[in-house]
Amino acid sequence: MPTQLIYGIHPIREILKSGRRRCHQLYLARSHNDTDIKEILARAKASGIRVAFTQEKELSRLTRGAVHQGVVLQVDLPTVWNLSDVLAESPPHSKTIWVGLNEVTDPQNLGAILRACACLGASVVILPERRSVSLTPTVQKSASGALECVKVVSVINLNQTILELKKKGFWVYGAAVSGKPLPYTKFAGPALLLIGSEGSGLREKTAEHCDHLVSIPQAPGGVESLNASCACGILLYEIQRQWSGPSR
Repeated sequence: MPTQLIYGIHPIREILKSGRRRCHQLYLARSHNDTDIKEILARAKASGIRVAFTQEKELSRLTRGAVHQGVVLQVDLPTVWNLSDVLAESPPHSKTIWVGLNEVTDPQNLGAILRACACLGASVVILPERRSVSLTPTVQKSASGALECVKVVSVINLNQTILELKKKGFWVYGAAVSGKPLPYTKFAGPALLLIGSEGSGLREKTAEHCDHLVSIPQAPGGVESLNASCACGILLYEIQRQWSGPSR
């Protein structure tokens, strides 16, 4: 199975804790010996993972100059699910939240979206095969371990997927500057939240499939739009706030 090199304390610690992915070798810089590194080393040894101590410049070479924090892990690629398997394993219910991404191509944005999903209860992120960033090491570093608890589903056609999920009972909400202000939007579940690209937002056809378009009110004189990950986090928080209230 193909492998990749993941770097950074948080993503590597979560990979080792979850135990879902096969780990092949851990590389540690001799100059790093703090508590986090010791914990990672202990987990790797307990799991029988090979450990190699090396120079920091060698880790920089392996990661092509990325900020590796003195630790690199050779690991199997993350699992990418298909829609039918996820629906079979985790049937949607009234408090299910999924996130669908429409042309989000920035790895830092995708990583931050995964992190927001892990924090705010969205269990699945849907990525179209085309015009989407893949699950690169940069994405996983930015996600800070969130990929180990959020399922990523790859689909060929996002619009067809939306229609299929609507048949499964999902309510579809799209983030759009032309949408109803967030404070006046009531969310029902199961919910599919659609986030578009920073430059152009949701594609017109995708927006047409939404049951509701939602906008985030902004301060007068502010910038024109939030980035995709910030918008996603705000919308997920509001869904959880509503669903956790006394009326639910």
